Amino acid sequence: MENNKRTQRTPEEIIAETEARLERLRLRQAKAEAQNNPAVATLMEAKADLMKEVREAKKLLGDGPQSANARIQKHEAWIDKISAEVVDAESDLFSAESKLSEINAKIAEAIAGIVETSKEMSAEG
Repeated sequence: MENNKRTQRTPEEIIAETEARLERLRLRQAKAEAQNNPAVATLMEAKADLMKEVREAKKLLGDGPQSANARIQKHEAWIDKISAEVVDAESDLFSAESKLSEINAKIAEAIAGIVETSKEMSAEG
């Protein structure tokens, strides 16, 4: 059978834990009071600004979705897609211009035929 007895802390252990807790509370109070001190307040603001810079730099250099590498990959995919669209547009343009030339030639031929017919009818009349 297991021994489920709890070991009782000694008075020295209780005093040491209480003193450590008291020291943490004193430190917390000193930090709160220091923020109201103008000299320390400016340092705290500078610290906050630097922490923001560090956070943003780590985000950019990291591996997350907002990292530089991830953003570069997304942009390269967009560039590949746009490049494919450019190739398609060039092909469509060439095809459309060829068809346009053919249609213009047919229109010119038809107009020439109409003019020729009109001349023949004028000459007969």
